Order: sequence, then structure tokens, then C-alpha cells
Amino acid sequence: MKLYVALDASDQPPQPVDLVWVCGDNLRTGADELTKQVGNLTTLEEDLLRVVSSIFASDLACKRGQREAINRTIELSIPVVNHAALNAERQLLERILHILSDDNWTLQFRRVTGSPEDKQSWPDGRGKTLLFSGGLDSFAGAVDLLDVHGPDQLLLASHVTGNTYTIASQKALHEYLSKAYGSDIRRIVLRSGPKTGADSDNPTEDPEVSQRTRSLLFLTIAAIGARRTGMHEVVFIAENGQMAIHLPLSPARIGAFSTHTAHPEFVADAARFFSAVLDHAVDIHNPYLYQTKGEVVAKVASKHNSIIASSNSCWKNARVHGHCGACVPCFVRRISLEIHGIKADPWKRDLFVENVAALPSTDEGKRNLSDLAGFVFDFRNLSDAELDLEYPELNSPYFKRDDALAMYRRFAGEATTVFRAYPNLGHLVT
Repeated sequence: MKLYVALDASDQPPQPVDLVWVCGDNLRTGADELTKQVGNLTTLEEDLLRVVSSIFASDLACKRGQREAINRTIELSIPVVNHAALNAERQLLERILHILSDDNWTLQFRRVTGSPEDKQSWPDGRGKTLLFSGGLDSFAGAVDLLDVHGPDQLLLASHVTGNTYTIASQKALHEYLSKAYGSDIRRIVLRSGPKTGADSDNPTEDPEVSQRTRSLLFLTIAAIGARRTGMHEVVFIAENGQMAIHLPLSPARIGAFSTHTAHPEFVADAARFFSAVLDHAVDIHNPYLYQTKGEVVAKVASKHNSIIASSNSCWKNARVHGHCGACVPCFVRRISLEIHGIKADPWKRDLFVENVAALPSTDEGKRNLSDLAGFVFDFRNLSDAELDLEYPELNSPYFKRDDALAMYRRFAGEATTVFRAYPNLGHLVT
């Protein structure tokens, strides 16, 4: 699919394309919104927002096919003022996009009129920037940082879409933290991507739901925020190791069928990209890489358990306005809570009490639960050598294999304990 980004309606592609994004019309870059929060943006920062917002919008607009047709080929032409700075890192950005979405991305940066960013002198501040998604892990990450460093050395960075459930989660958690720590914690919030509404030509009425590239938008907001405050350490969406490394639960979930939005390889390449483009050293890391979600929840299970229900983990929350109870993230969240005796979520569907064996094989919830149970069984019963053969992704230069394997074995123990508490699930892990 060929897409073209135009600065205004007068900017027309030289050759026919499948879709034209027009800044301010059907594409929202978020530049005006961010200017209100951090001050006037440089042309480089505006370029970067235009690049990542159009990537995210294109990700939503290009529907995936089925099975072997799931991978897409996306060609995107984007106008930039700072052509030299961005074009120098174009291949790295294409590699990052391939890691994230498992698609074939080709980016073209078109030089447009404007003054490239001069050498800047930014503050030399202390503190850390946290990607604040409204999820349980990023909330725990905020608590960890606040307990150690205090509110003055924390900046929260959030990206929102039209998903009112996620907006409400972020707002509730931010207000709770500000009240609990006695300070209005700094937070920048940005909405960017396809523009919807009656006054816009919206090509994403039926969007691609995987949204693999959204984490790049999150990181862009955080990197610009860190640069403006003089921070050099961006704590990635504090993501438990299960979902960060994200081993495929079955052979049917390899490649584009599994998300890599917090994978250590993406984190490492993103740090290189933002440090180079913004000319500001940015260290991106995940403090929970070798922790299960249950171990992350332990950080907030007692002192902050009253707000846990306001966080969200569901892959389908925009569609179900809550937790569907049938997707893998919902299962992982449920295990992490119930291992600590917390039953805070009203699941739209309670598969843990359904007669799963009697459900048809086409039932999506049954497939998800069966795949997760098979994964748990493997990590409880197979040897290290057998797991290496079954899950070759365990061997990567971007994380420590032994630590990752041990983390997954601990998760298998947590899941087994929870499953055995339900009469209809115990047989899945025996």
C-alpha cells in the first residue's frame, strides 16, 4: 500500500497513491497540543511528530490479511524540514518498524522549505521519564520511581486516541498518584494519529486492530519530554517480562501474530534512534524485564490495591469498555491479581468458570486459554534444552536467556496455582 503525507491540501503526490494524509485534516500530529505543554517546538520536533503520527495512522489504515497474508508492504512518503538528520537514520527506523509490526516498511523523506533545527542547549535535569499507559505495570513503575526519587524527579508521558476507557484509566491513576504523593506529578499527554469526526475524511472507520506501532508514538512523546526537561533516562512502559519478551504461545502466533511493542531489541534500537535524531542521549530500559506480572503487581497489591481496578490491561478495552476476560492480556492480568488474592475486575466473560472443554474449537477465548495453558505446561515440565528447541526466541543477544527462562518458569507456577483453584481449569495444567 502506498501512502503520502501532505502538509496541506495543495500538496499533491506526483503519482497515484492509495491514501493521502493531510496534516490538520485527516491526520493529527499533536504538534499544537504538545506546544501548549512544553513550549514552542523546534522544526525537528515537529518533523518527528509528523513522522511517527503518520506511521501510526498508516498502521491503522492498512488492514492485515488472513493467515499467510498477515504481513503488509507499506510505502510512506513524508515531508520533513530536517531532511539530513532524519534521512541519516531512515534505515534504522525502517528496521524498528519491522521489529514492531513484522511488516515491510519503506519510508521516503521529502525535503520541504523551512529552517533546520540549530544546535540546542537543553537543561541538565535529573530524574526519569516514564511511559504512562493506564496499565497496571506502568502504574507500578510510577510507584517504584516515586518511592525512590519523589515526585519532583518524575515525568509521565502518555499517548491517547479516541479510546475513552484508556483516557479515563490514565486520568484516574494520575490523580490517585498526585494525591497519594502530595504533589501534582508532571505529565504530558498527546493525541495523534488519524483524525476522526464529521469534518475529516477518515480512512480508519474499520481500523487494523493490532496497532503494533503505537509504542513508537509513546516513546517519541517521552523522548521530547525528556529532552525538554534535561532528563536522559526514559523508563520504557514498565512491562513485565512475560509480555515484553513475549514468547509466542504456540507456532501459530509467531511473527506478526505476536506483539513486540516492548521487546528488548526494539528498546535498544529505539534508544539509538532517538539519541541520534534528537542529539540528546536517551537511555531506554525496562526495569521489569525479568519479572512476572504477578511480581510486578506485588509492588502495589497491598498499599495501592484500591486503585488497581482503574487500570486497564485488555487488548479489546475500546470495544468492550472494560476487560473482556477472553484475551491473553486479560488472562495474564487475572493470574497476576489472583495469585495475591485480588479479585478486582468484573470480566465481561468469565472463562475460568465456563466449561471450556465443551466450547467449540472455533471459540477465540477457548483457543487463547488453551494456548496459554499449553505454554504453562511446557515451562513446568520441559527441560531447559527442550524449551530451547520449542521456543528458539529464548536465545537472543538482547536479553539474558537464563533469567528469562527462570522468569517464565515462575509465571508457570503462578498460573498453575490459579488454574487449580477452578474445577474446570485444573486439567489444563496436569
